[in-house]
Amino acid sequence: MYKPADASGPAQNVPVPVLPEVAKTETKEGAEAFAKYWFSVLSYSYETGDIAAFESIEPPTCMACQKVKEVIINWNSEGRWLVGGKLSTPVADTTFNKDQAGNYKVAVQVRQEPLSYIRADGTTARTDPQMPDQGNLLVLNYTSGAWSVVELGSIVG
Repeated sequence: MYKPADASGPAQNVPVPVLPEVAKTETKEGAEAFAKYWFSVLSYSYETGDIAAFESIEPPTCMACQKVKEVIINWNSEGRWLVGGKLSTPVADTTFNKDQAGNYKVAVQVRQEPLSYIRADGTTARTDPQMPDQGNLLVLNYTSGAWSVVELGSIVG
């Protein structure tokens, strides 16, 4: 049974995100579903400390992804863990127009729950407050029947 992380220990039995069937199609709905899936995999990594699934779908040159992974790895070692930080994506939207490189841009509204960093003894090192929703831009490419992320960026308002 799923148990979220709390002050007594890390999350347990976290459901692994599953790629929706529509996210396998080169359609507007497919691009939007894949973008939401991508953030659900990142959220899973925050909850579990397991970054393998995220590494399999992250863009190789994504500096923001490297920083996030560093936090996840560091705070899930030496008996430490993270509480919260779960990501949700209320909106993913694309015009579904290919650019000159053959890529699609998907704007994604991302909400992240407050994140607490827990020491091995169960004390809280710090808690990041609830942040305003972030606008992210995923640049996707559809090749050989599958979506991949080319780039992740922020949308500055």
